[in-house]
Amino acid sequence: MAEVAVESAPVDVLREPCRAAWKPADLGAEWQFGLSPVHLGEVESALRAVRKYGISLLNLTRDRFPLPSLGFELQRIARELEFGRGFAVLKGLPVCRYDVAEINTIFWGMAQHLGVPVSQDAFGRKLARVRCEQELRTGGSDVVALLGSGGWSTVVSSAALYNEILRRDPALVERMYRRFRFDRWGEQLPGEPPYRSVPLACWYEGKLSFRYARRDIESAQRFPGAHGLEPADVALFDLIDELAEEFRFEFDAEPGDIQLFNNYSVLHAHSGTAAAELPRRLWLTLNDGRRLPTEFTWGTGGYGAPRGRGGVEPRDIVDPGN
Repeated sequence: MAEVAVESAPVDVLREPCRAAWKPADLGAEWQFGLSPVHLGEVESALRAVRKYGISLLNLTRDRFPLPSLGFELQRIARELEFGRGFAVLKGLPVCRYDVAEINTIFWGMAQHLGVPVSQDAFGRKLARVRCEQELRTGGSDVVALLGSGGWSTVVSSAALYNEILRRDPALVERMYRRFRFDRWGEQLPGEPPYRSVPLACWYEGKLSFRYARRDIESAQRFPGAHGLEPADVALFDLIDELAEEFRFEFDAEPGDIQLFNNYSVLHAHSGTAAAELPRRLWLTLNDGRRLPTEFTWGTGGYGAPRGRGGVEPRDIVDPGN
């Protein structure tokens, strides 16, 4: 069965519709943000300064990649990720002008105005080349940032899923606040369990946060001590998948688009065209992200930045307290 957390206080359950929900018919074009010539000039100027002074990627901070007007817009977009629809696409970056190292610098530098990159694997990699993920799911950090070579993406409002499940079967909503095992795919530290035990839903300080990756949950059933998923768990997953197909919003991504997804607010999936060095992905802890209880997230160390949350702890990071 799914694991039940031992709580020191009752779990706070949202038993009324979440106002943050949206469906495709509710969306206009406001989720797209076009980079202007002024913004691109700021990016070019910041890139020249990085090359002039030889600043390495891990030492490249927001102050070292100044974007006077674009930085303000990126902060506004970060607020939209946290308080609005939970996703955005920045369009118009001319990736054909730059080599791989320059693209990495631009992507990293712009991301610094949104949050702190966290490690995506046990080797401590923060900027990764990835295969596109075609399963509708949430990711392993506050925000996923993708810089791709084209293709399509699908996004679904987690709050819309939650509201419909609440309408159809309130008992299944209650089940979402129980802990489920998520496979860590061998990236746990020595002595740690090979899975994380966390709930699917969290209602905390007036915000609904959602976590879902069915493949990870089902895979974690292979570990000792797992008692199998109950029929009601399977019914819940089937309903989430059914509703995700019904409420999905799909859009084409062009080469150079930077796609941003708040993992607590949306499920997302992606398919892209093959390219030598793209797509690239960053996992970010938002600079001004929501507060979350320790039962729902975890701290993550890494190289060249403060601790974030929700990523993968590198195996060779030494606890400074030791």
